[in-house]
Amino acid sequence: MRRLSKSKVFFLAIVVVLALVLLIKFTGFERPGLNFAEVFLREALAPAQGAVTTAASKVDSFFNAAFSFIKIRSENEELKKTIEKLKEENAVLKEYREENIRLKKLLGLMETIDGHYDLTAARVIGRNPENWHSTLTIDKGYRHGIEKNMPVISERGVVGRITNVSANTSEVLLITDREGAVAALVQQTRTPGVVEGLGPNTDELQLIHLPYDAPVGKNHVVITSGLGGIFPKGLRIGYVKGVYPEANGLMKRAIVEPFVDFDRLEEVLIVTGVKNQ
Repeated sequence: MRRLSKSKVFFLAIVVVLALVLLIKFTGFERPGLNFAEVFLREALAPAQGAVTTAASKVDSFFNAAFSFIKIRSENEELKKTIEKLKEENAVLKEYREENIRLKKLLGLMETIDGHYDLTAARVIGRNPENWHSTLTIDKGYRHGIEKNMPVISERGVVGRITNVSANTSEVLLITDREGAVAALVQQTRTPGVVEGLGPNTDELQLIHLPYDAPVGKNHVVITSGLGGIFPKGLRIGYVKGVYPEANGLMKRAIVEPFVDFDRLEEVLIVTGVKNQ
């Protein structure tokens, strides 16, 4: 191939330089205006470019919304789990607090009467499903020194007496049962009588064998008399709600509201011995 002459090479270089200068002038940022080709292309491509930009923006918004929804849903699930956990912990703490209040009351009773009785604390673990107001089961038995006919009390008053004992549990016959009669007396007037249950459908008691002229009135307190060899003297039973004559006209009876709420019993004390008596 024949070599290009020096003059032709020089001329070609000048053309290239001029073309670059013109290109820079007509496409640079500082040029005074767009050329015809650029104007034409921009006008022609503007609708398509706008559509592409809009579509891209919508796609971006969709994915952002989707990711935000997933994130929010995940955060909501975590919050729900946290709330449920806090509710559970709050319920447990509330139960501990209520139990602590009850145990403090029992402890206070034990400290008050410790000089008079030997006491063993127990929890209520069951009730007779056939007769809710008749018997309950506690978690102490003969391995803990519990014996038949031992009195059972709470911080509020007399509960009943032990009727059956196994190694680790005992059955308590409540004073609301007709078989759970207790020798009693009216604290204010020292009038003796017998307290027994009114029946299976009520917690109320009745104080019977009262002479017609016995000084027994409303709100008088009824306590154990110590007779009968089971319940020691002076344990609280309830208060008189009303006094009514018997049909024979010679005796009367008093309706007694027990101090103990038998439906809410959870802890009790068993009197395992009597001191200084």
